[in-house]
Amino acid sequence: MFSLSINEENYAGQYSFKSRNYYESINLKESRQFIYNYKNEFISYEIKGNYRISNDSLVLDSNPQRDKIIIKEYNEGNKKNSLIIVKDKEGNILTYHIYIILLDDKVICLRDQWDKTKIKNQTIKGFYIVDTKGLQSPTYFKKGKFSNNFEVQFETKRVFENEIWIIEKDKIKPIGMDGEYQNYYLEKND
Repeated sequence: MFSLSINEENYAGQYSFKSRNYYESINLKESRQFIYNYKNEFISYEIKGNYRISNDSLVLDSNPQRDKIIIKEYNEGNKKNSLIIVKDKEGNILTYHIYIILLDDKVICLRDQWDKTKIKNQTIKGFYIVDTKGLQSPTYFKKGKFSNNFEVQFETKRVFENEIWIIEKDKIKPIGMDGEYQNYYLEKND
């Protein structure tokens, strides 16, 4: 346990990446807390949480922790048609892209959806949502065999939940809002 503490202290500090219209940073404090900042032309936010180091990995957890997506499902109307209503956690309508997974595992992408998505003559197995900022929900698989209506509350703020970033010497390879490792590093500031 003592060696783990020393190891984590060695990684404490500010790491950042900056380009013309983009800035991303994470400040790893010796107290095992972090402050993450993200800025682009249209969006700016800060997320706080806790971290731990495991071998060559940085494991992040937001604090407070929030559900990325909450879904109520029910059966109503024609069972071959589905209705998916999407709002943010405050109840506001938003523009989103939805990826529908059909029973045969075929995926249909419906882009620039607003408020609700109607799927006719298809039985869906699941779906995931990507907002216009690129933030992606986890894949949701329907629970009820006959469910065809879904009310979705989508978290529009980034949530870190046991998210693993890769540490390489004095730099960190982050995961983007799309859930994929990025092609750049956050480098330690002197």
